[in-house]
Amino acid sequence: MRTLIRDVSAITLDGEDRLLDGVEIALEEGSILTVGQAPPDFAPDSVVDGSELVALPAFFNSHTHAAMTLERGWAEDLPFERWLNEKIWVAESALEEEDVYWGVALACCEMIASGTVGFADHYFWMDQTARAVEESGMKALLAWCHFGMGAEQELGHRSFEDTVAFVERWQGAAEGRIRTTMGPHSLYMASPEVLLRFAEDAHRVGVGAHFHLSESHEQMEQSMATHGMTPVAYAASLGLLDLPESTLVAHCNVLTPDDVELLSETGTWVAHTPKRPTRSWPWRCPLLRSCSTRG
Repeated sequence: MRTLIRDVSAITLDGEDRLLDGVEIALEEGSILTVGQAPPDFAPDSVVDGSELVALPAFFNSHTHAAMTLERGWAEDLPFERWLNEKIWVAESALEEEDVYWGVALACCEMIASGTVGFADHYFWMDQTARAVEESGMKALLAWCHFGMGAEQELGHRSFEDTVAFVERWQGAAEGRIRTTMGPHSLYMASPEVLLRFAEDAHRVGVGAHFHLSESHEQMEQSMATHGMTPVAYAASLGLLDLPESTLVAHCNVLTPDDVELLSETGTWVAHTPKRPTRSWPWRCPLLRSCSTRG
């Protein structure tokens, strides 16, 4: 299938951030052949008028719990702590494995409609998420969220070994569209011994990690009181920021200048999620610009 988009404005995001007006984009079997002028011998099966359109690189959602489309609108009037502890944990305790598939399938449809081609997901029953990704044609970095509390206390009663097996089972699946990573929920939900095990197994299977980090002032204070260091420094001390593949951390709403430097030095990716509902945290990280500047 060959498609030609004519007279379109294209945002390149190349080294010069060029905006190209009135160009042609030639596509063949889902791949871009040219941006600018179609080859003289290019014979399209269909032609799209792009005169009122803008073409730009697709989006990647860097931190999701995609199956939570099933809980959309649930207790939206409550402050974050009550919303999470009184409603969301309760709702999720009733989830069954097949529910996750349908929640992620809906999320994939919505993401595709918005121009999002991939996402980094951190949830439970991740075989079902992988199944939905494989069927949708999307790309994903998948982490099975684990609290390190023992199988009987985990959603779905999956053991630590089960989550590691998931990482190995789906790595590179769906013609390379699926990548996997270790998924501790957070530093405050797991013991140091469990977190060290996450790091050890990440090294053993050659992957990174995806977890929540330094989400609030309360977490910062708790970490300083318990460990004598910030959550970012604590993660580094456990080896979670020095893994075979880059670590992805979510939120980082409260950081020190030293934290920003450490995240940069270790090549850690930060998914700040600045559009998170204000119910959760009514502030934004004042060092976000510093994070962006430091890469």
